[in-house]
Amino acid sequence: MVRWRIGPLPTTLLEVLIGITVAAYLATLWAEKRAPHVRTPYDIPIALLLVAGVISVLDAPDHSRALGIYRAYFLESVACFLIGVDLLRDRRDLTTFLLIAGAGTCAMAVGQIVSFVYTVAHHTLDLSAAPSFLNTSANADAMYFEPPVAFALAFTLFPSRPRERLVAGAALILLLTGLILSFSRASYLALAVLAVVLVLSTQSPRWRLRAVGAVAVLGLVILEIPFINQRFSTLADSVTNRESLYRQALEMLSHMPITGAGISGFPIRVAPYRPAGQIIHLYPHDLWLTTWSELGLLGVIAFAVVFFGLLVRGLRALPASADLFRPLLWGAVGALVLYLVHGLFDSPYWKNDLSVEFWLIAALQVVAVRSTRAPHPPKVVADEHA
Repeated sequence: MVRWRIGPLPTTLLEVLIGITVAAYLATLWAEKRAPHVRTPYDIPIALLLVAGVISVLDAPDHSRALGIYRAYFLESVACFLIGVDLLRDRRDLTTFLLIAGAGTCAMAVGQIVSFVYTVAHHTLDLSAAPSFLNTSANADAMYFEPPVAFALAFTLFPSRPRERLVAGAALILLLTGLILSFSRASYLALAVLAVVLVLSTQSPRWRLRAVGAVAVLGLVILEIPFINQRFSTLADSVTNRESLYRQALEMLSHMPITGAGISGFPIRVAPYRPAGQIIHLYPHDLWLTTWSELGLLGVIAFAVVFFGLLVRGLRALPASADLFRPLLWGAVGALVLYLVHGLFDSPYWKNDLSVEFWLIAALQVVAVRSTRAPHPPKVVADEHA
């Protein structure tokens, strides 16, 4: 949201920070006199994803805008992924990363809570346009909060050190409150599905029964909150709007299935299929329809290979995970489950901060899975603060 221009080129604070990170990484490689160690199972689909992005930039109605989106959502985000895969090697690295990320997301949650309290105090709360912090919509805040909630939940349930449970539990309360106060119904559904996944994965029947009871009580309490209850009363209108939008997107894609609409081309190229008077949307409000529209058939296939590859490999590696890598892997898999559910009703990748967040989660998952395949357990550096 913090934007300015460097000469003729638009940029953001996030982009500048990523640029500094890349420069520092290159300086590190030069100082260590080594090449990057960034080979992953996703190298080919990532390369195809980037190729699809170039094609979509050329096919886009507005080449300048498309190039800016491609740079932010793919080139810079994938750069963060590659740097993370190379540099996050042991407990010290991962703990530092998680603490900084946790502090940032908790600050965001505090901002969301304060925004809600402010609107209530001034009697300006509008549930159809709920308050948002550092975003243009509360739903964007909700999509940002979901992965951190998954990681906080994982470190609360499966800590590798006693202090992790205390820190993660406090963060979970804060993040979950911020997420609930975003009033995103898709987020509520995604959390419910994640809760079911956690319950089913519990080995002990006694703990499974306790988990079912806890989830049921928590769900009932949340639904009885007046604001949330009112939010669900408008669900029918949202379903109708989504059905119309999906129908328009599918009709448009049926006429251009290979190329899609091009990056940032959906509002323009779906116009002939849009009913008169309907609100113009930037995206089809579905992760897969949006990716198909923006990147074409090659792009959506490549993205699906990366996404489901991360999910399947993560699930397979869970039984062999240990120490810090167990909650780390649980958090990554939980985040992907949330993406998968929320992605049926919105586009949780298609924003500059959300795309970076996705690829950082992918990096954490690759690092955690890598730990289960090492011939010897990865060296765990003692942390005096653990």
